Amino acid sequence: MGYCLKYRTIVEIDIHVYKQRNYIMFKSLICLVLLGSFSAVSAQSLEEAQTKSISGYSKLVYKTYSDSLKTAITLKEDIANFVKNPSVMTMEVAKNSWKLARAPYGQSEVFRFYNGPIDRDGGPEGLLNAWPLDEAYIDYVVGAPNAGIINNLSEYPVINKELLESLNELDGEKNISTGYHAIEFLLWGQDLYVDGPGRRSYEDYVKGKGLNAERRAAYLLIAADLLVDHLQGLVDEWAPNKANFRAEFESQKQTSTLKDILSGIIYMTGDELSGERMYVAYETMGQEDEHSCFSDMTHMDIQWNFWGVENVLRETKMLELTPLKNTELAKRVKARMAKVHKMLAELPAPFDQAILSETSRPLILAAIEEMEVLAKDLVEVSEALNAKVDF
Repeated sequence: MGYCLKYRTIVEIDIHVYKQRNYIMFKSLICLVLLGSFSAVSAQSLEEAQTKSISGYSKLVYKTYSDSLKTAITLKEDIANFVKNPSVMTMEVAKNSWKLARAPYGQSEVFRFYNGPIDRDGGPEGLLNAWPLDEAYIDYVVGAPNAGIINNLSEYPVINKELLESLNELDGEKNISTGYHAIEFLLWGQDLYVDGPGRRSYEDYVKGKGLNAERRAAYLLIAADLLVDHLQGLVDEWAPNKANFRAEFESQKQTSTLKDILSGIIYMTGDELSGERMYVAYETMGQEDEHSCFSDMTHMDIQWNFWGVENVLRETKMLELTPLKNTELAKRVKARMAKVHKMLAELPAPFDQAILSETSRPLILAAIEEMEVLAKDLVEVSEALNAKVDF
């Protein structure tokens, strides 16, 4: 379950207890020395375990972003083939590549919420994964055949990287021009159906059939190219043995680094996933409030986001660190993680229909509430590790 789950075992350091000498006159002194040695080695053991925990996290981040980049490159190649040879088959290949690209990226979103490379000032998060998206900002929609950047030749005569980046979220957070969901819309089109995703025709990319087909093809290619560019920047920031963010991250005070890691899993679980990505759509019952609305892949977005939380806890072995190992809190977190995993896996798909169903809505709400409780448990974990996250 999950995608990046190569378990790394933190080596526990043996503490050697020295035999007490049989000199009565030195007994008290030797006991004090032994106690002091035990405390020093214990402290060293915890510090080394935390170092390994942090290193495991950095390796996970690098691996996840690297796989996100690889799948984005494949997506770019399949899109290039599609726009060169538009057909039902080449379009389907591009769509499948988009779905595959979402898996690693969805699991990377837990690396947010602490001012890291993805979402610090100037970070690419909004260029990669902003949503919900106003379709008419990019292309035609029902009732507006000339809408969007693609069809506005007078204002945007040339479509290039600089233009699309400059227009992203300009004058409104739904004015999204780049990223996974812009590509998703250009492949699927509007989702106007209860029995499936959007049904954009490949003929939208055939010169002479689709209005501004060549501009649409150029836009899609550039959006895919930008996706690769922005992911490459994240890979570079987390590459090992470089003068980059990872080096700073691993060299700062351990409790600060652990707090950053915990902030990611707490805010993803208790706010972003349970709230923005599930409860908002649950409350409004609106298709436009689901994450991947054009492709009907929101149910997998939800699972991938949570797998990211699972990945972090596994790769860091955080619940095995000395203050938590074998505690009731650690056992409770593990049990609740397993419960949430099962609840999310059992949510009916597609999500845009589940939020309308009388039988599915209670399942969604129960999963949301369980994640909110899990977030509170994870705050307790942060307190136990002297890295309290205010949440």
